[in-house]
Amino acid sequence: MKLALVIGIASASLVAVSASAAPAKSVSAKQAPALPEPSPTEASPAPTASGETNAMFSGFMDPFDYDQRGRRDPFVMPVPDRPVDQQNIHGPLLPLQRFDLAQLRLVGIIWDVKHPKAMIKDPTGNTHVVGTNTKVGPRNGYIAVIREGEMVVVETQEQDGKLVSSAQVVKIAR
Repeated sequence: MKLALVIGIASASLVAVSASAAPAKSVSAKQAPALPEPSPTEASPAPTASGETNAMFSGFMDPFDYDQRGRRDPFVMPVPDRPVDQQNIHGPLLPLQRFDLAQLRLVGIIWDVKHPKAMIKDPTGNTHVVGTNTKVGPRNGYIAVIREGEMVVVETQEQDGKLVSSAQVVKIAR
């Protein structure tokens, strides 16, 4: 409501100023007819004793000064990017994360489908049906690809302060 009032007041003031500043011209056939001159009550808002109109416009176009004291830089990451400690398992410990990759046996693969699956047997004798991105092994490994007769497991470890990923191909047990 206030925005419409401001636009109405500003446009009425512009019309009043342009109408009083421009000399009267005769209207030709190609020109559009001039707007009627606004009445004095429409051209300016009614003054109030409390200065409500001035209070409404104060701060409307004032410059904004940003004081960064006590505030963080908005272009710096809020959490520094540090490598994850690989000795600690993050999140819930899944059944296949309890065993080393060498202890798990790949016993079957369904690969000629939209979402391939692998069957993995753990040392306790349980069989797990897994898909891609399933966590495997104690070193935060995951199944990256399941192909005909094999699956690729990617494990990430920290060496010399850098994260190094290694891929291991696990072939189906015969």
